[in-house]
Amino acid sequence: MGDMVFFIPPVLATLKKRYPDCHITFVTAWGFKAKGFSLSERKRVEGWGLRNQDGFCLALMATNPHIDQLVHWHDTKLSLDGKICREEDQSFPTWNKKYYEQQKKSGRYDQVFELDFGLQVDDNPLQRMYEAIGLPNETYSEYKLYFTKNDLEVARAVIDQAPRPRLVLLEGLAGTTTRGWDPGKIPSLEQAIKKTYGVSPIWFGSEYISDYHGRPLTLRANIATLTYCDVGIGVPSGPLHLAAAAGLPTLTLYCDHPRQRVAPAYFLNKYIADPRRWHRTLMGPTTEPMKLLKNDQPALALTPAEVSQQQFKSWNKPGRQSTKTCLSVITVDEIMLVLKEMLP
Repeated sequence: MGDMVFFIPPVLATLKKRYPDCHITFVTAWGFKAKGFSLSERKRVEGWGLRNQDGFCLALMATNPHIDQLVHWHDTKLSLDGKICREEDQSFPTWNKKYYEQQKKSGRYDQVFELDFGLQVDDNPLQRMYEAIGLPNETYSEYKLYFTKNDLEVARAVIDQAPRPRLVLLEGLAGTTTRGWDPGKIPSLEQAIKKTYGVSPIWFGSEYISDYHGRPLTLRANIATLTYCDVGIGVPSGPLHLAAAAGLPTLTLYCDHPRQRVAPAYFLNKYIADPRRWHRTLMGPTTEPMKLLKNDQPALALTPAEVSQQQFKSWNKPGRQSTKTCLSVITVDEIMLVLKEMLP
């Protein structure tokens, strides 16, 4: 989800700026990668095809003004008349892998770019993206999510009941993966916010979707609520990038990566005139050489004794959070000091 607002919109906008008359066909999945066992093929299978989170890939791209044709990807199914994929009263053609490969060789397209690739710890992901489309010297990096008038009206009606300041805790902050903070500190952070500002923080993410007239908000309308908030606090995750794309100033808790790996402060502040609206990055102590958190070894910041204590199994089962990584040692007091700088 974060990729759809962090990587893709700046690249599409740059292509349209560089080639104003170009026609862009963008092919993306509904948003869920199925895994299972195929009885007919008698083997494990993995592929894109199932819908989840309001078909999030389609929903986040459907309003992008730089896309001329939006296509739904399914590994096996084909429907050029749009009978398979329907989102928000719109039908989208479905291409399967075989048809996509035929289109690549059809001569209808001047260039075909495949934007799914692995990243190293010190990579700048947007630089890698521009290299992939043959524009290695481009630097434009403004996240963007294009809301409809209805998205914003519904979001405003839902969020208007929340008192100011509206401080948002982004889902993933209390996660149990090695992207997470220390969930044991979450109650203390909530208490500190309530004591200092007289309001309870708002949680945002797929587990915290508000209703509007008895129905859950759509994905974009839920994200649009963030445009009417004051600060979002989170760790590198989809919700963090959604908040940045919605224009909400973010405070990212961070460690083990260079900032250009994913921090909104690195990519966005040069486009923001008001320093009060700047994004912040709060770094935990790190080690050298830096190492990706998403791997199957404990972080280098841990001693062998701590590795044993926390019962580490894998990056998404890191064991005891409080002895996990340099991210967990960031304190509530440090967060509150940065918040004081960010709020008017």
